[in-house]
Amino acid sequence: MKTTASAFVLVEMMVVVALFGILLAMIMPGYQQQVLNSYRFEATQELLRLAVLQQQYYLEQQHYTAALSSLAAPDDSYLTASGRYKISAVAAAQGFLLQAEAVGPQRKDVACQWFRLDQTGQKLSSPTADCWHF
Repeated sequence: MKTTASAFVLVEMMVVVALFGILLAMIMPGYQQQVLNSYRFEATQELLRLAVLQQQYYLEQQHYTAALSSLAAPDDSYLTASGRYKISAVAAAQGFLLQAEAVGPQRKDVACQWFRLDQTGQKLSSPTADCWHF
């Protein structure tokens, strides 16, 4: 009798583990995509922050700068706090272009490899055009 009860418990445990595995296999891809999306937000917020700093710099200096370190950034080209986007800038006399490019694990986010923001507020992304919308 005791052997039968133990075998029944083992079968129940195997069913629970199998169901858990199936459930995990179904929800994991969606979770991973949400994690990638959350880092997109970090990149866009950093570009918006730098755009404000560029405008303040322009008011004081009468030109934009490609040297992000002049804008209270860690360096002229740097990684976001998560390390998933590389931030850089190109400046001209009357404009700037800020860019966040996916690096490391964020490269798995094939829908949004980079974000760009210019002095007019135009928001670009590639390869999908609507990456700025969350």
